[in-house]
Amino acid sequence: MRYLPVFAMALALAACAAPSTGPRGSSSPSLSGPLTADALVGAAPSAITARLGEPDFRRSEPHAEIWQYAGGDCSLFVYFYETDGGALGSRYVDARKVEGGAASKEACLSAVMAKRNTPVS
Repeated sequence: MRYLPVFAMALALAACAAPSTGPRGSSSPSLSGPLTADALVGAAPSAITARLGEPDFRRSEPHAEIWQYAGGDCSLFVYFYETDGGALGSRYVDARKVEGGAASKEACLSAVMAKRNTPVS
């Protein structure tokens, strides 16, 4: 229940966010090397799941999905949009503090990985 305000704010921000200007359908099949928030953009859901595991919360919308990963005092959100080919690819990553407001994407990603005991590289 305490994540509800954070999730609502993230959804509001996602409605305003434009998808990446990169070519549609260009999802990377894997996330190799050190993991950064920027590396998550353009990745396929399977690649993100392989590195971060299943999300703590998943919301499906027509042609889109939002995944939430809890990182202790923050939540990391990954926004997926359907490509021309029908596959989902991540187009935006955001981090929010549990008490509200923006959080550092990199610090939140590190907190998510530490919580899940995921190696950085």
